[in-house]
Amino acid sequence: MSATYINNRLLHFEVVGRRGPPVIFLHSWLGSWRYWLPTMEHLSERNRTYALDFWGFGESDRRDGAFSIDEYVELLLQFIDSIGLSQASLVGHGLGGMVAVRAALAQPARFTKIAAVNTPFHGQQIQHVLKQGTFARILGRQSPASVWTRLIRQLNVDYPQILNEIIEDTESLAETVVQRVIHSVLECDLRPDLEQLEVPLLAIFGEKDAIVSPEQAQLLRDEQEAFQQAIVLPRANHFPFLDQSNIFNRALTDYHASQGTHVEIKTEWRRRVSQFEYI
Repeated sequence: MSATYINNRLLHFEVVGRRGPPVIFLHSWLGSWRYWLPTMEHLSERNRTYALDFWGFGESDRRDGAFSIDEYVELLLQFIDSIGLSQASLVGHGLGGMVAVRAALAQPARFTKIAAVNTPFHGQQIQHVLKQGTFARILGRQSPASVWTRLIRQLNVDYPQILNEIIEDTESLAETVVQRVIHSVLECDLRPDLEQLEVPLLAIFGEKDAIVSPEQAQLLRDEQEAFQQAIVLPRANHFPFLDQSNIFNRALTDYHASQGTHVEIKTEWRRRVSQFEYI
C-alpha cells in the first residue's frame, strides 16, 4: 500500500511493475482501484503501472468534498506532480475515462496516450441507469432486479474474488459521494472536448454493456484516422477487462506498444465491430 497527501488529504495508490513507461489507471463511479489489478499485472512486464482511489472511494480520504470530475482532474494532476512523473499514459473506466479526457485537454503535454473504457462521452446517455437519489437501487439493496446486481451476476470472469471486492468497495461508499459523482457525470458532455483533444485516444466499449451504450463510439472523430480509434469487444459487459480479459489486455498492450495509435483488430473481432471502428 502506498499513500501521499494532497491538500492535507490522504490519497491511496498502488504501483505494479518496476520499469517502463508509466501508465495510470482510473476507476469508475463504483468500486475502487482494485478491479484494475489483473490488467496492471499484465502490463507490468513492459510498463510501470499506477492506480489510485479517488477521494471518497477505496482507502483514500472520505471527508466531504465536491466528488466531481473537475475535482478528480485536479487530484490526478497533483498526484502526477507528487510522484515526480513528467509524462504518463492514462487508462480510465467510466468516470475515470471522463477524468482522463478532461485532464489531457487541460494539460496535453503531460499525457502520451489515453484509453477510455466504457466511458459515456455524453453523460446524459446513461441517465436511464444513473439518476440522482437512486444509490440503493443501483446497489440492489431494494430491488434484486437492479441494473447493478444483474450486471455483477452476468459477469463470467477469471477473478471471482475481484467481483466480491467490487461489491464490498461499492457497498462501503457514502450515498453523498455517489450522488455527487453521478450528478457530475450526467452534467458532463465530452463531445466538444473530443474535437479539441490533442492526445491520442483509444475508446474501448463492451458489446453487451447495460450501462454505457457502445453506440458512444460513433461520437469519435473519423476524420483523424491516426489519432482517435474506437473498438467494441464482442460479448464484453461493463467490465471488459474482467469478463474478456485476454482480448482486452491484448488490445491495451498493442496500443501502448505501438508507435502511433493504431490497434490492429484481429480477424475474429473485425466482423463484429467494423461499424464502430475509426482506424
